Amino acid sequence: MEPYPRTWLEVDLRVIVANLAAVRNRLPAGTEVALVTKADAYGHGLVPVSRAASRAGANWIAVATVQEGIALRDAGVLRPVMVMSPILAVEADQAVFYELDLFVESTKMAMSLSEAATKLGKRVSLHLKVDTGLHRFGCDPKKAAQIATEISRLPNVDLVGIAQHFADSSQDSEYTNFQLASFRTALVGCKEAGLTFRFIQMANSAGAIKYPESRGNLVRIGILGYGIDPFNLMDGEVRPAMSWFARVTSLRLLPEGSKVGYSGTFTTERKALVATLGVGYGDGYGRNLSNKGEVFIQGRRAPVIGLVCMDQMMVDVSEVPGVEIGTVAELLGTHIMAPELARAGGTNSHEVVTRIMTRVPRRYHYPGSNKP
Repeated sequence: MEPYPRTWLEVDLRVIVANLAAVRNRLPAGTEVALVTKADAYGHGLVPVSRAASRAGANWIAVATVQEGIALRDAGVLRPVMVMSPILAVEADQAVFYELDLFVESTKMAMSLSEAATKLGKRVSLHLKVDTGLHRFGCDPKKAAQIATEISRLPNVDLVGIAQHFADSSQDSEYTNFQLASFRTALVGCKEAGLTFRFIQMANSAGAIKYPESRGNLVRIGILGYGIDPFNLMDGEVRPAMSWFARVTSLRLLPEGSKVGYSGTFTTERKALVATLGVGYGDGYGRNLSNKGEVFIQGRRAPVIGLVCMDQMMVDVSEVPGVEIGTVAELLGTHIMAPELARAGGTNSHEVVTRIMTRVPRRYHYPGSNKP
């Protein structure tokens, strides 16, 4: 079967399942794992990835918004779903109705959820978010005990967890340890106030691997689940689940001195064979990769030249044999990996994959299929 004609993604869900198993093998027995599938599962597909992870034994699915949680419930995902970002009072009814676990930083927000739960005849499970140094969302560690006590007294509310998030656990050990100490301050205060939590969660992907003391009894695994490991935390035990392809849609032989693309940012220094690919920044291939990125085509690398256009981009295939209209180029995959494109574009691997637009069709390989 021929894949999509212009550009498409191949997502191997079996690889995600294997990556999760590899991460689990690094954790103590009994540690629960949440796969983070926010932002369309880092571009891999919210519903297919969440379903596959749930069937493979992920204890939780973690998302950023109530809307993402609703989409999972409507798709039949029954695993516990935690919403990690702040929610608004206007979202309280929906959040409670769809039985989502919610992060809160204040008694005020918890009161809105308590009122919604009471009105709907349900209970709502909450996790107190503590701001240990990222300064994006969460309560003051010194006030955690007071806020937790107030929340625990609200009707129809179960305060089941306490959480924090690292700012740079991949590289900054000093600040990571500072954050851990801040979180311990919150935990000690809560213990002295007679509070206990079913779930204590501190660790993202890097934290879970590098800082055993951060694991608590629940870790949130994001980028490693998709096989993207910029700092080689897993020593090659995970591999990318996504490959992105595009076809050559046009070819031209240009003389030396020809300007290529909008604004003429690239000029040929010799006679050059230039291939146009049917993909651009409107598909999510970053304009910041203009004159910096590379693709893999016919077994060789070829540089991106000129400004990446909205729907097309040009590559120099002068040194690549056998390129024709319809030839497939790899934009991202086993030969061109997300960390490489991130470095070239001055961003991170997360952005490289999450900005791939929904107009790029996804082709899934499901657990149980026989593709090698």
